[in-house]
Amino acid sequence: MYRARIRGIYATALTKLALDWGFKVVQPTEKIARRFGLEPDFSPPDITVKDHESKTGIVAMGLCEAVEAFLSKLTEYADPIVARARARLKEVFVGRAVGEATVEGPGGEVFDVPRRYVLTPGATGIYTVVRPPIGPLKGVAAPEIVVEGQYVELNTTGRVSYSEHIPAEEAVRLRILAETRLRQYASIGLRFKSSARYAPDDAIAAEAEALYKEMLEISKGGSPGQVLRRGKCFAVVLFDSASKARLDEARAAVVPTVRGHHALRAQGLGKCLDLLDHVGGDVYEKAAEFLAGEAAAVYHVKPWDEVVKMRAEPVGVRGGVLVLRRRLRPGGVLDGIGVKIERGFYALTCVPRGKGYVVHTYYTAEGKAVGTYVNANTVPEWGRRVIYIDLLVDKAFDGGGERVLDLDEYEKYAEMFPQRLRDPLSRLPKTPIWCTEEGIKTVA
Repeated sequence: MYRARIRGIYATALTKLALDWGFKVVQPTEKIARRFGLEPDFSPPDITVKDHESKTGIVAMGLCEAVEAFLSKLTEYADPIVARARARLKEVFVGRAVGEATVEGPGGEVFDVPRRYVLTPGATGIYTVVRPPIGPLKGVAAPEIVVEGQYVELNTTGRVSYSEHIPAEEAVRLRILAETRLRQYASIGLRFKSSARYAPDDAIAAEAEALYKEMLEISKGGSPGQVLRRGKCFAVVLFDSASKARLDEARAAVVPTVRGHHALRAQGLGKCLDLLDHVGGDVYEKAAEFLAGEAAAVYHVKPWDEVVKMRAEPVGVRGGVLVLRRRLRPGGVLDGIGVKIERGFYALTCVPRGKGYVVHTYYTAEGKAVGTYVNANTVPEWGRRVIYIDLLVDKAFDGGGERVLDLDEYEKYAEMFPQRLRDPLSRLPKTPIWCTEEGIKTVA
């Protein structure tokens, strides 16, 4: 039985599912413990699940067997988008510097190195993965040794630090421990993990001693590309509207839940959503349209750990299409269209309800359209944040005709998508279209 710590806006649904799947939920919040009648269990988790930055998904990290067991069950239930990292978080390896700020690791994977470190090209050294590579995103590795346990991690930074989840009163106890029984380790580098708040001093001290011995062995190094210590598996899981609907069902089995609960929670709704859950009623579309009247941002979520946030002003709803206006910063070039962005350029973005695409038409300061870019994506969620997940394939329309873009990128990462989302071209309009202040128009 794997131990799972679950946090965030999906906690009730995922806790219910995790318990059904045979996981033991540890360190629950007071609300979750009360809802499920859970006995206090402060054991360190095998897997931690928490919100993704976009609030339209989660990140899962921990013991690889536990992560894979959880992802397998979640995929079967909710059919989400899943992106797995190519290297493990806190993995320690022998790397060879291939530039002033890059290092080659196991399997030829190239990592960026923070600029505060000075590398000598060609030199080898010991590195730790601090951000794993995922999708096209490079990982980040630091020329430090980090050995992580359940309660503490020892590192070579020379600092003592504390998880942000450790309350002030517990941090005082741990600070005293660091300056007394753990003093020899604190001088090297020591970080207290969130589970340390629940652990007795003797258990923390025993773990620190074991980690120190392991660190000494690792410091002997090895051959370039060799993994000296395995880290934690890491994955990003994104929920489109269909996946969120399944999670709504799971939550509804525990507490009153309106349709669209998780989509509205991703909009930042708090007590007013609790009230909607309490009184019931099928109001999701009306609530989303109301929130869209004050839309402030478009969240273009990549299927990996990346969110492109674009500020927007609402123009209005035109026949089931939300129209937004975005200012463009001069100096760049319009992707897929090739026109240089001049001062005063702006974009009109049309977000049709229930469709698998979003339309961006670009205009000069004088209001002349210079081209349209159509994203294939999951069905967009309206609100103060317009949220959709990029399916990587796009179409561009301009005076030169129509072009399909980034099909090769989609094919490279197609395995991240469930089968139901593996035909992005079919979601795109077949004829040239434009986004105008009156909505989507077909080009004659």
